[in-house]
Amino acid sequence: MNRRYRALGSLLMIGVLAVAVWVFLNPGLLEGKSRNPSLNKAAVNADTPYIVLGMGCFWGAEKRMQALAGVLDVEAGYAGGDLVQPSYQTLHDTEAAIQEGKAITNHAEVVKVYYDPKQTSLEQVLIRFWENHNPAQGNRQGNDIGSNYRSAIFYRTDEEHHWAEQTRAIYQNNLAAAGIALPITTEIAPLKNYTSAESYHQDYLEKNPLGYCGLGGTGIAYADPNKPMQGGHAQSAQLAANPGGTGQSWQTIALNSQEQLIVFKSVDCGYCKRFDKDVLSVWHNPLPIVATYLTAPPKGWTLNQALFATPTMVLFQKQHEVARYTGYQGAQPFWQWLSEATAK
Repeated sequence: MNRRYRALGSLLMIGVLAVAVWVFLNPGLLEGKSRNPSLNKAAVNADTPYIVLGMGCFWGAEKRMQALAGVLDVEAGYAGGDLVQPSYQTLHDTEAAIQEGKAITNHAEVVKVYYDPKQTSLEQVLIRFWENHNPAQGNRQGNDIGSNYRSAIFYRTDEEHHWAEQTRAIYQNNLAAAGIALPITTEIAPLKNYTSAESYHQDYLEKNPLGYCGLGGTGIAYADPNKPMQGGHAQSAQLAANPGGTGQSWQTIALNSQEQLIVFKSVDCGYCKRFDKDVLSVWHNPLPIVATYLTAPPKGWTLNQALFATPTMVLFQKQHEVARYTGYQGAQPFWQWLSEATAK
């Protein structure tokens, strides 16, 4: 009997530990639908502005757009195709028919983003759109392949059309400045044949926190050169504490004038936080590094071109820029860049 009780006790402990680990990895389960306090579906009415966006799989797109302050609700749906009664299954059937040569335009998986213009703007919604998926992949998004996963902005008004075109042009320049030569393939077209997706697709990742989400951005922040940098861009005149020191100005920081890596960050930059976690927190490279919220290097140190987005990692030698890496797409590409930059 004692042996049986010990076995049952061991199984119980394993079960409790497994649940604890699962909850730790999925804290949102204990925190309600979202940490975004602006979400309020009850506040949506016939006059609430919205924009319909295609970002690949609508499960991940819904979650990304729900996190933007000022967004009231996000609905998964289908739009932009010739189907009369689109559904998840008919989109996949239609895509198969297209691959066999059928001449038909498929719907795209989309999200309808309702927002409060007193809290945010259409421009801010579109900035989040550009930064949170890869708009240069054509009829695919990551591992999801097909025209039903295409990047798209479906507009209803001239104002929406204007902002779609303007922000696309700006983000195309941002990509080019960061060394990404691929053209943006986002479809910008009038909204047609919108249909809400099936109920089980709504808030899918909230109901299935371990579900698939293949969404990924380019790692390049949106930056309008005609406006002061804000949001995910360099703006604050404070120096970060990790790992090079603390202080409010360059005068309080010891820098290596022969060779120094400076990471230019901003407070609300998600890519910067990922860089901090993946790279700065485990930095053991002998190369001196400092991370800063300042928008310019120290006096007497020169850049080859102005900073336009964060994070931007600039390698200086003898106080002059010799290499830079803008954006963050994971630790491996960064370390490869650094290895090549310091080997020159």
